[in-house]
Amino acid sequence: MDVIRVLAVSKEKCLDPRFRAEFIHKDAAVVDLHNDTIGRFIEGEDLRQDLPKGHIDIPKLKRGGVDLAVFACFSGPPADELEKGRAANKIFGQIEALRRLVEQNPGDLEIVRGAADFSRLRNSGKAGVLIGIESGYAIENDLDVLRAFSRAGVRLMTLTHWTHSDWADASGDATAERCGLTGFGEQVVREMNKLGMIIDVSHAHDETFWDVLRVSSAPVVASHSCCRAICDHHRNLTDDMLRALAKNEGLIGINFSSGFLSAEYQKKEQEFWGEIAGKLGLPADYDAAMKADPEATKKADAEFEARLPSFRKSLPLVDVRAVVDHIDHVVKVTGDADHVGLGSDFDGISDPPAGLEDAGRLAAVTAELLRRGYTESDIRKILGGNFLRVFQAVEKAAKS
Repeated sequence: MDVIRVLAVSKEKCLDPRFRAEFIHKDAAVVDLHNDTIGRFIEGEDLRQDLPKGHIDIPKLKRGGVDLAVFACFSGPPADELEKGRAANKIFGQIEALRRLVEQNPGDLEIVRGAADFSRLRNSGKAGVLIGIESGYAIENDLDVLRAFSRAGVRLMTLTHWTHSDWADASGDATAERCGLTGFGEQVVREMNKLGMIIDVSHAHDETFWDVLRVSSAPVVASHSCCRAICDHHRNLTDDMLRALAKNEGLIGINFSSGFLSAEYQKKEQEFWGEIAGKLGLPADYDAAMKADPEATKKADAEFEARLPSFRKSLPLVDVRAVVDHIDHVVKVTGDADHVGLGSDFDGISDPPAGLEDAGRLAAVTAELLRRGYTESDIRKILGGNFLRVFQAVEKAAKS
């Protein structure tokens, strides 16, 4: 392997570019900052198998050379006070499910609690599983619950989801009624810094983003977002945000959803949703539809998903090049390749790019980066080195 590695990266480029990309990819530390796969395991899918559906299972992680994957435990916006009081239990249940998945596959998976675990697992044949929480609703407005999650092994938390929590505005909110973070929200950020828990600003409202960067003493991440300059979606980051994230020494993980990658794709998909919603008397805007009539919106969702495979044939092609276009943009705006990574959102999206249909195909990103002239050093940073640096910095800040 050492001889092949030397050949693969030699100035003479002795190997075919396809094989050179493959060797660089397999030798690099590959990190995916966000997936929603644990729900499929809870529903009974056997992730030991190379399944015909779904984006992630153990064989696909191995094929894709994934060394670390952030498995998000999800709690959505609560509909009422009763549901709000059940959010933590829901997350603890998913954490236990993740532990079962790892315990049933000790030769393939291992829980990662710190950067040292990640480094130790490299070249072990195991994929590291980092426990994340998607949305701060889960802490039920209680810092003791946040501390309990930390003790349970949670190392990353996305502060919001589509709509606001009691203490932070979300990107799906039309206005920032809380003006970003509340006083308690600032306490959450500081406590996460103390715990060595990575703060994730994907799904955060712009005002929340700026408050987090003002308050946090450690680097933060946007685990699964894209660039708003390329695709104007509220889930994506502006150039000013990208520059601020770089100044904070954080990073953005590029989301693989075609609707976040391509403005044209997003426009046509939204028009299609609006057509279906209109037939049911709903507003064309999804968030407005959910507020107006959640049950009718679920019916519209079901029709949308049923008709989407056929409709996609009329949509513009979005492939691996679109992902690397967003990586290129981050590099151009921030001035280097130190603040971007991969945040697929696999098993949480329905529209991955052509050529990146599942985790087993991640080497396509490496091949495209190589084709565009990225150095091996920068490719290694993008694939996972940048996240390891952030992980280490967050741990260091917690000890200071």
